[in-house]
Amino acid sequence: MRIALVLEHFDPQRGGLEYWAWQLAHALTGRGHSVIVVAFEPPGASPTPLDVRLLPWQESRLARARAVETALAEIRADVIHDLGVGWSADVLQPQMGCRLANYRHELRSLSGRRRLFHAIHPRKRRWLDEVRQLEQRQYRQTSCLVAAVSRMVAHDLNEFHSVAPERIRLIPNGVDVTRFSPATAERREQARERFCVAGRTVFLFAAHNPRLKGLHPLLRAFAASVAKRSDLSLLVLGREPDPESLRFVQRNRLEHAVIFAGFVHDPGPWFAAADAFVLPTYYDACSLGVLEACASGLPVITTRRNGAAELLTDGLEGRVIGDADLAEALTAALIELADPEIRARLRLHALQLASRCGFDRNVDEIEKVYAEIAARPQARRRSA
Repeated sequence: MRIALVLEHFDPQRGGLEYWAWQLAHALTGRGHSVIVVAFEPPGASPTPLDVRLLPWQESRLARARAVETALAEIRADVIHDLGVGWSADVLQPQMGCRLANYRHELRSLSGRRRLFHAIHPRKRRWLDEVRQLEQRQYRQTSCLVAAVSRMVAHDLNEFHSVAPERIRLIPNGVDVTRFSPATAERREQARERFCVAGRTVFLFAAHNPRLKGLHPLLRAFAASVAKRSDLSLLVLGREPDPESLRFVQRNRLEHAVIFAGFVHDPGPWFAAADAFVLPTYYDACSLGVLEACASGLPVITTRRNGAAELLTDGLEGRVIGDADLAEALTAALIELADPEIRARLRLHALQLASRCGFDRNVDEIEKVYAEIAARPQARRRSA
């Protein structure tokens, strides 16, 4: 089958979505499909034997969608699989979820002053207007199937864009259990020595948008936890910390306990050093980080606004709290998972969950959607 895979950046070092797409493209090629990747410049740093068509970068989302439409007309794919860029797909899989829902929850993570800034700043208003226009055109294309990575995303698409349930196929993300697996005792000790956390209970937080993924409420809950248990450490991966986070750490004298590591190309050693993974997100379509943590044998703490929480059972693989701003619940979860006996029990269930959510199974479900599309009369496919 000839498949066009559309996304903005085809670079596995860029983030979870891009790494997932990189895996998917290579897995489909390995299964005998012909994959053409349509993405935008600049190219990823990692070499690949795949057919990658790089388009000139456009600042406007609508301009990028139009560029993709033109490129796809020349490719003549059997299936167009779009991860959220354009409006010409056979299957649309918004890996980031509904952007309008994402934006609504992101506002909750902001201070009142920052919310006002978003409301009145011309660039922010232009961004929101383009997102509305793009998503309206994407989802009104009734011949396009929609692959939702969680029931939460499916609900959001119905609420914001009236996407009918019969158009939606639920396909949660999968994790590469060969890349993410429990660390050996030797590797674990080496990592803990390297990051200066030996002898401590280590929580790991990783996100490219730390504010949306709950870093601020996590720091508050962590400070309250350290007041009860002085042996805790928090490793923070992703974008460099904002001034508010740094001031909070300094004001609460947590410099010895909180390590801001910035962006890392290989999260493996950090998973090896950690005892548990925590992501008290305001919104996440289906966090790959949670699944990677489970595959690494780490219990997790997250919220109901994480689509990956639908795969978890509260108290089994970790703790699922109702909301990022429930400070007492988040603090209680941190204190609970500081207990090594509790973590040992949760670890087994986390590994079992990861074994049920392998990446190969993820690809199987996507291939089923491709087959469904291929079985349709060609004449039924059309652009909005």
